[in-house]
Amino acid sequence: MATAQKLTFESSFRVKGKVVESVMCDCEEEGHVGIRVARQMNRGGWAYSKEDRNSYFDIVAYSSDGQYARVRPGDWVEADVAVHGHISHVPTGELDRRGISDGHRYEGRVSKGGASLEVDFGTFLATVKGSDPEALRRAVESEGIRKGGYVESECAVEATVIRHGTKEEILGHTRRVFPRRGHT
Repeated sequence: MATAQKLTFESSFRVKGKVVESVMCDCEEEGHVGIRVARQMNRGGWAYSKEDRNSYFDIVAYSSDGQYARVRPGDWVEADVAVHGHISHVPTGELDRRGISDGHRYEGRVSKGGASLEVDFGTFLATVKGSDPEALRRAVESEGIRKGGYVESECAVEATVIRHGTKEEILGHTRRVFPRRGHT
């Protein structure tokens, strides 16, 4: 008997943002980092307004590289974030646009079907692909998933810090030096 294909996904993306928390777990061997990022990274750069809750969201992720011990709240970081999960059908749902946290359950809406599923979880998109299109189709049908329908997933979120520093270093803004060095 063939085993049914699992509907799993991994969504990864790069973020730049401000560290809002860095916590070591009780075991002293692992921890997590919280990063505040601009909600609309493509518009107006990577900055946000701390007064406007709709301009940013927080990512709380397992720190797979141990950076929770090095970065401090107030630092700015560039990080790769990976979200892993297994989806299953739910009758109704609601998209959560408040942020992403390791170990939390999220509901998403299927926005594309066919050879691969695309699910909008509110703050990130996930794509479910399979090496065997027929097995994927059977798994989708057996789970009862259709375009426009809702799915749920308990997500594991990991962050790997690429670099950290001042806001200017991370966001790429250069400070104006006066007089300019080229002038004599």
